[in-house]
Amino acid sequence: MARTRPTARRRVELRNGPAGALQRHQVRVLKEFSEVPPLLLDKHRLLLILVNLISNAKQALSAQDNHAHALTLSVRLLDECNLRICVQDDGEGIAAENLTRIFAHGFTTRKDGHGFGLHSCALAAMEMEGSLTAHSEGPGHGAVFVLKLPAHAVSGSS
Repeated sequence: MARTRPTARRRVELRNGPAGALQRHQVRVLKEFSEVPPLLLDKHRLLLILVNLISNAKQALSAQDNHAHALTLSVRLLDECNLRICVQDDGEGIAAENLTRIFAHGFTTRKDGHGFGLHSCALAAMEMEGSLTAHSEGPGHGAVFVLKLPAHAVSGSS
């Protein structure tokens, strides 16, 4: 069994998003950020997940040329102990039969894909004691990925 390194929690403030790069690709970024205090999270694992999800969303949007593109990023506390981050696009969507396999190692629907990205994201979420899920109404209906993590507030922050 492979050993994973312990989660290194660092102060992270979830206020800014990657709007610049997406706007260059004519993707409108909608930010739905609730007030979230600085949290102790594994910054590297969180970035790995977010960069991968946003990159996948950009690719899904690029596959849809018939309308304006929108990507919604939302961050909110579900309660004082749980954080929810969503990456939602109105791109090509995910077929129902692929939703059950999407996080499997080596699974891909892309010609140039390797099937490591979402698998590594799911592992990173689990290593942070969280979860990563996907939902889509099917092809042409976009997708939403939900990352749920335990929220550890920085001592002395409000």
